[in-house]
Amino acid sequence: MKFRTKLILLFVVLSLATNGLLFFINSWQSGKMLRDQIASTALSVAATAAAMLDGDLHRKLNSSDPESTDAYKEIETKLRKIRDANRRDDVKIKFIYTLVPSPKDKDTILFGVDAEEEGPDKSLLGDIYKQKEDPRAKPTRFDINQVQPVFIEDQWGTWLTANSPFHTASGESVGIVGVDIDARQVTKELNTLRIFGFGTLVFSIVLAIILGVYFSVQLARPLAKLRHALAAIGKGELDTRLDTASGDEFAEVALAINEMAEGLQQRDVFKGTLVRYMSGQLAEKILSSGKIPDLKGERRKITVLFADVRGFTKLSENLPPEDVFAMLNDYFDKMIDEISKNHGLLNKFMGDGLMAVFGALEEDPYQEENAIKAALGMRRMLEGMQERFKIERQIDLKIGIGINTGIALVGNIGSKQRMEFTAIGDTVNLGSRLESASKELNTDIIVSEYTYVAARTGFRFRSLGQISIRGRENSVGAYAVEELGEP
Repeated sequence: MKFRTKLILLFVVLSLATNGLLFFINSWQSGKMLRDQIASTALSVAATAAAMLDGDLHRKLNSSDPESTDAYKEIETKLRKIRDANRRDDVKIKFIYTLVPSPKDKDTILFGVDAEEEGPDKSLLGDIYKQKEDPRAKPTRFDINQVQPVFIEDQWGTWLTANSPFHTASGESVGIVGVDIDARQVTKELNTLRIFGFGTLVFSIVLAIILGVYFSVQLARPLAKLRHALAAIGKGELDTRLDTASGDEFAEVALAINEMAEGLQQRDVFKGTLVRYMSGQLAEKILSSGKIPDLKGERRKITVLFADVRGFTKLSENLPPEDVFAMLNDYFDKMIDEISKNHGLLNKFMGDGLMAVFGALEEDPYQEENAIKAALGMRRMLEGMQERFKIERQIDLKIGIGINTGIALVGNIGSKQRMEFTAIGDTVNLGSRLESASKELNTDIIVSEYTYVAARTGFRFRSLGQISIRGRENSVGAYAVEELGEP
């Protein structure tokens, strides 16, 4: 079966799950509609009661003994009739009462007449209405019909509350009729809808899981093979190949992966060959661009590093050629690692010496620091090798390093058949002369004043003063590098 067919079936499963989600949303919407319907009923009862109340009669409740007056009894009886008439099974009015603003404090609301029978739940005339603050609730108003958008909590419980103002014969607002429906009743109705919707949703989820497991098993096998193959290729196992006999879209992907692995294998072999004869950075640049570099140069600020084994001629006279090659290979292996680690480009070997360039392939604002860090790393590497060379070959291996910064011509030199990436100019020559001068000045790392100016805050230097350089008319300031840290 084609993958697209499997995908269609998977979409069917997702559609079922989506329908379950939509049903859940519909259940929630139905619950909202139910709440709104109950709230509308409560508001209707409040408005009806407000229309039936005599505002002028309610104002007579200001006497010293209001409960004993006929006015209080008359209003109380009327409210009880309205309450009892609306205590149906679908919507049951729990409390109905009147509220009036306090004549002393406009922010305080007082109870008027409460239809509740005598007992702890009955509010007395003049009691303060203590509604708990809720940022979602609307402030109680005495001029409009009002239903609270949330359940309101007071000292008697939690309620869905509706208010409607009542007036005197002249139209002056006296207070409001409050109607409370117990939140438990609303919650019970909502829970009935939610349970039904949740049951349907659970059924949809179970069905989706069953179908999802079935199809995931069908899809997991080829995907697992692809994943394992890609993981193996990522680890460098480039001889990994996938079976393409299934004939579906997975086979097409497997074929593409096989071709990719073969290409990477060829590229790896080619790169391995290139880096034997040129810098790994330059080889990577050639491979990534897919083009042979142009035979042209550009003027660029660079930092050059020259390193040379001291007394190599004498060493080679006392050792077999095989030992000389083994020693140099061991030495160069460690030194090149330090150069590459600090973003340097190995330019060339010169017998027992080497030349490295920093900032040649791309702009490097920290090329001076990187060159000095590489030199210090070479110094530490050599210290670790010296003791071993003394024991194994009776050789006291020492090196001299010269570093200089300046403008040079950087690019490819040679012919179309063979070329070399290098740097030429007075900057390079001065770096080489500094390395030669290191033996005379009895120090292993010398930098020019041009390198020193850019890197003086990151290392400890010792001034060597102005030194004369062979082949140059003017002397140059030179510094010995001691170690990392403040100068």
